[in-house]
Formats: sequence, structure tokens, C-alpha cells
Amino acid sequence: MKKTIAVILTMLLILAAAACGSSGNTGTNAGNDGPKTGVETIDQIGEDGIDWNHMSMDELYEMAKKEGGVVKIYATTTDANTAKKKIARDYPDVEWEFVQCDTDEVKGMLERDYDSGKIYADVLLCKDSSGEIYNDLVLYDIVKAYYPAAICEHIDPALMQYGMPLYSTFNPWFYNTRDFPDGVPVKSWWDIVQGYNVDTKSYTDANGNDTQYWHIYTKDVKAPSYAALWAQLIVDSDLLFKQYKDQYGEDLVITYTDKLQNSSFKHFPENNAGVELFWRFSQMKSYELSDGDAVVTAVNESVNGPTLGLCSASKLDNRDMGMDIAWVTGLSPYTAQDAAAYVYVASGCDNPAGARLYISYLLGGEDGQSGCYTTFDKLGHWSVRDDVVYEKSGIEYEEVGLKAPDFDQIFDYYSSVGSYWDLWSSWRQ
Repeated sequence: MKKTIAVILTMLLILAAAACGSSGNTGTNAGNDGPKTGVETIDQIGEDGIDWNHMSMDELYEMAKKEGGVVKIYATTTDANTAKKKIARDYPDVEWEFVQCDTDEVKGMLERDYDSGKIYADVLLCKDSSGEIYNDLVLYDIVKAYYPAAICEHIDPALMQYGMPLYSTFNPWFYNTRDFPDGVPVKSWWDIVQGYNVDTKSYTDANGNDTQYWHIYTKDVKAPSYAALWAQLIVDSDLLFKQYKDQYGEDLVITYTDKLQNSSFKHFPENNAGVELFWRFSQMKSYELSDGDAVVTAVNESVNGPTLGLCSASKLDNRDMGMDIAWVTGLSPYTAQDAAAYVYVASGCDNPAGARLYISYLLGGEDGQSGCYTTFDKLGHWSVRDDVVYEKSGIEYEEVGLKAPDFDQIFDYYSSVGSYWDLWSSWRQ
């Protein structure tokens, strides 16, 4: 029965990949012979000869006890430590250790450990909006995606293409509900760059008048999670061309072509609606702030007129302090990336069974209840399981309008987003 379900999931993923024109699960760095991810790998036996994906948590526990080591959890969120404390109560005969670090730090640590042959980590938990973890760690077999079959039956195959997702989240635009009491004031990404003058290629018309409508506040545009969002929009150029035509009844005029300075360090395609959107955004007067709390504070104050801010979804909790803020949702062609958190097993680790037991526990086990999956139930988080609903998300997942990322192509553009942001924003009039 398990194998039948796995085959069905495989067929679904193949059809989804064909519909999207996906290049498959091979990555930029590893080529066609690199490690594979996705539901088609569920029935593959590990290189150690063990069928990990079909083992129960009880079986993993017995193996973990025999391993006898300390299961070391490298994570970018303290929620992983909360989960460690809970699993220590339920599985007391295994030792668990939590190590907190940011994504760049942990990525370097894992790469150095792998190169030296001295593997310290057993589990990695982090977000991967840009595809760095997938392209630099997964495809080089520094970490492995683990797909417990019974759990995978409850998760969308598209979300598992690059690893095992733990929960979904996103980086939204925020608006001021006091200024816009009737709801979300923008309907598409083209509304955000409202006021761009095609003739002057700026937000100043021929008479020198300022034509920019929105005042923009944002976290660092070059940070991976934000640069990756712009890279995804570049990947989806066709959707943006169509959205513009549907919205305005005319074809989009491309104005950035003579601004390209492609080199071996940065490269953007020509005639791309996503690049045109990014060019127009780069010419807006905007303010980069140090943290998301400052961004939503600026949106709440809106001292200069209509204001939008871009930061993490969790900053909506500032409403509890009286701020008049809300997420922009339902944006066309989509609101943002599904910026999932992923969990991996470190290749060559000392406690492969313990690592998989911890991951299965994070995900709630076979029934969604045999673990601590609700630990991650927070504002701006959505369950990836179809049999477990997060109560604190703030809005239904389907209402937000998120897009599963395409790491195979995002990785080609996201570093260029940072380079072109530095260049183009320095040219603002």
C-alpha cells in the first residue's frame, strides 16, 4: 500500500513538473548526476542499505538508542530547541543537543565539516528562500533530504521538490489599515511601482514633477529571502507580462534594456517583465531599515502619505501594540514565495537514526499528533500537512496566494539582484 501511494505521488509530481516546464531535480552545481530530491525518491534505499523512509518512529528510536551518541541539532530558530525539550521527554534514552546559528554561519560550518570528514551536526533546520542550501549543500550531498513515507502522504509533492518542508511562511508587503480601511490597496505587483514614467524612465515627469505614488520601506533588498523573491518574479516573466496586459489593456513597455551592464558577476535577461518590474522598483525613492519592526512602524506612521513596507510575516504581531497594519495578500500573479523551513539529515553523521527520529517528531509523526508539530503554529506560519491545521496563522493559506519556489532557476538570478540593486538604485533621480 505504501509503495502504491508513493507511485501515485510520483505521478503527480511528474505531471506538475511537466506543466511548469521544470528542469527536474538536478541542480545548477551538481549536474544530472547529483543527488535527487522529491517524492520519487521515497522508495529508494539509502546508500547504507537501510530503508529509512518506511521505518516507524519506534524502529528509529531503537536504532537511535544503539547509536548511543548525542543528536546535535543545528537550527536557525529557537523553536527547534523547544522541540528538543519535548522529544527529550518522550524519548529519554537518547541525548539531544541544540545549536543555534544563522543560515550563512551554519552553511559554512557544514561545508567545512564535510570537507574535513569530521561531521558534528546530525540535523539541519533552516529556511531556504534563495536555493543556497539546496544548490550548495543538498546537491553536493552535504545534507540529505529525508522523506518519511507516511508523513509525505499528507504533504503537497510540489513543496517537497527541494527538501522536506516543515512549515510554510512568507515575506509580505504591509499596508496601513487606517489609510485604507476597505482592504488591500494594491492588486498586482504593477500597482506597487505606480507612477513610473516610461518617457523619462524615472518617477519624475518631463516637467520635473514627482510622480511616485507609494512611499516604500523595506528590509535589505539584497538579503537572500528578499533577493530570492525578486529572482522568482524574473523567472516568472510570462506571468507578469500577462498580468500587465490584463490589468492595463496594453502591452508592457520594456525600458531597462540600455541599463543592462551584464558581466561574469551579474546577468539579467533582456525583454523580461520581472526585470522591468525590478528596474522600476529600483528607481523608486525607498528606505532600507535595519529590522522588520522598524519597517512596520514606518507603515503604521505613514507620515508622508500612502506607504508600503516589505518584511517578514511575523511582524504583523505588532498589531497587538496598537499598530494599524495588515498584510498585502491576494497579489497577482502571486503574493510571494512560499518561504518554507526545511529539515535535513547531515550526511555521514554519527546518529542517522536519531536525526530521522527528531525530524519525524518535528513533523508530528504518522498521524500528525505523535510529536510536536504544533510548536511551529504561529502567526504567519502554515502547516504543510493536509491533516493538521495551524490555528494561529492569521489567514487561510489559499487566501494569501503563495508560489512554490523554483530553486533551479532562482539560483541563477538572485545574486544578480543584489548587484543590480546596488548599481541601479545609485542612479535614482
